[in-house]
Amino acid sequence: MIQVAAVTAVLLFVIQVLVLVYILYKKSKAKRFEAKVEKYFTKNLSAYLSFISGEHMHEPRLPESGDLKKEILERILNEVSGNSSDPEQLSNIQRIAQSHLSERYETTLLKGKWADRVNTLYFIEDFKMTNVSGQVWQHLTKIQNKDEEYRQTLRVLASFQDERLIDYLIQEQDISLGLIKELLRRLNSGSFEYLVSLIEDGDTDVPQVIEEAFISYCGESRNYEFMRFVERKIEDDRKEIRLKAFRSLCNYQYTSDTNSIKAFFSSEYWEERMYAARLSGIMNLEEYISDLIRLAGDSTWWVRFAACEAIKINPGGEDILHSIVSGHEDSYARDMAKQTLTMKGGM
Repeated sequence: MIQVAAVTAVLLFVIQVLVLVYILYKKSKAKRFEAKVEKYFTKNLSAYLSFISGEHMHEPRLPESGDLKKEILERILNEVSGNSSDPEQLSNIQRIAQSHLSERYETTLLKGKWADRVNTLYFIEDFKMTNVSGQVWQHLTKIQNKDEEYRQTLRVLASFQDERLIDYLIQEQDISLGLIKELLRRLNSGSFEYLVSLIEDGDTDVPQVIEEAFISYCGESRNYEFMRFVERKIEDDRKEIRLKAFRSLCNYQYTSDTNSIKAFFSSEYWEERMYAARLSGIMNLEEYISDLIRLAGDSTWWVRFAACEAIKINPGGEDILHSIVSGHEDSYARDMAKQTLTMKGGM
């Protein structure tokens, strides 16, 4: 028994030593590889900058090793693309990446580890490698988990203006509003026109979250091309759609039909009363002063606050607030008016 225990102990010790040696070898190999990458990067960055900017016609030579070449190119192209807005330079970066990295990236998407696939997708978008968009679409159809790989694949397709993306999103389940807005920021007006036509024709069941995301995006980006669409949505039957539309109109700081907000001063939903007050203040709609004075005594704090803020930024607003402080029948209104008079700034 003692001999067996001794042999077992020796074997465990040997295994531990071998594992340690292997770990040290891997670390040493990684350090040597990184040192080579750094050396070639430093040596070639200036020459590649000249090539990308068009100062030199001949592309600098890179190592033959596939891994080393890939790492150096990624670092150089990423460095330049992140600090350039010149269309010619960005076009040259795209051409270089497509020439040297396309085949490698296609293989990674097919067989690479998860982290490598995700990094590859980021580089494909950054370098605008539209020549692999077909492979990216095929990759999307095979993804099973809705994780960062899935999200970045969608971002790439949006950046490349893939015409299939809108229809794909409509058929998908459980896509968050935040992700949809990320994709919308990458799409062009042609995709928006198609989406609006699907929503307004009524023949396609567009998920509400996509409508909400698009309405929010339009206001946040102040996309005036689709402002009329947003304006129409404050008459929608669905409360959340109306609220998103109201918020976007506040971001636009405008509505072409000021009469359309009149009914919302008496809405059963406090959020709509608040947005009606806020928009009337932003636009200095003096015809709604009496409604704002009434809402200064609303049962909801946020509505009272929006109403008094709207009054304050109207011509003669501070005088009106003083009159509310001294003569409004509602104590909440008097308190809010007093508080608003002491606050700096506005909407």
